[in-house]
Amino acid sequence: MKGLRALREQSGQATLEFLLVALLLVAVVVGLGALAAKLRAGVFSQHAAESASHALTSNTAGSVGDVLLY
Repeated sequence: MKGLRALREQSGQATLEFLLVALLLVAVVVGLGALAAKLRAGVFSQHAAESASHALTSNTAGSVGDVLLY
């Protein structure tokens, strides 16, 4: 009887570990899908372009001076 109980506990532990790994895998796949959707939509490229144009217009003269004087 004691051996059967130990076997049940191990089986339950394996099931729980499988469930946790499966949930983690599903979360990773969903996250990668969301990232791929954002990449296809061009959100990151648009953000980079907006950031670059903003950086070029605000402090261009000071930045160029810092680079050339270094």
